[in-house]
Amino acid sequence: MAKNEIAIRLYENKKFGTTYGKGLYHSAVFNASADLLGQKTKYLMDFHSFDRWQHTARTDEQMEILELVEEKTNADTLVSWVVRYDMVSKTKTPVLGYATVDLNTHDLEVVIVDPDVGVQSRWQLSAKPCRERSGVNSPSFLATNAESLARY
Repeated sequence: MAKNEIAIRLYENKKFGTTYGKGLYHSAVFNASADLLGQKTKYLMDFHSFDRWQHTARTDEQMEILELVEEKTNADTLVSWVVRYDMVSKTKTPVLGYATVDLNTHDLEVVIVDPDVGVQSRWQLSAKPCRERSGVNSPSFLATNAESLARY
């Protein structure tokens, strides 16, 4: 798979554990955005515990991914499906792929297969904590393989 430059920003979900309807809770620990540098492609991810995430599989491909990811997870692993976000039309399109983050080591794995935009890549990155900025929605962690963003 190709090694595109990517920047992934993980944001602590401030709504985690709160309700948005009767018996419905925000369950994503982190929300994330992934930008492919040099392309105008953005992906979104919502990181859940494996136990919660496994019940959201809808397709045969996602069921196959579940089996693959289950072997790699432990109690400290959060998992997400990947969704392409079109910034012009504001539409979200599920793509074949997943992301995992280990809360202890901050190791991040992202796999995206998106033939509509020519992406077929796998990244293994280390997420680094970001500096807190008051009054600004800044990410909690940044993971990138791009030299220009590594000092963020």
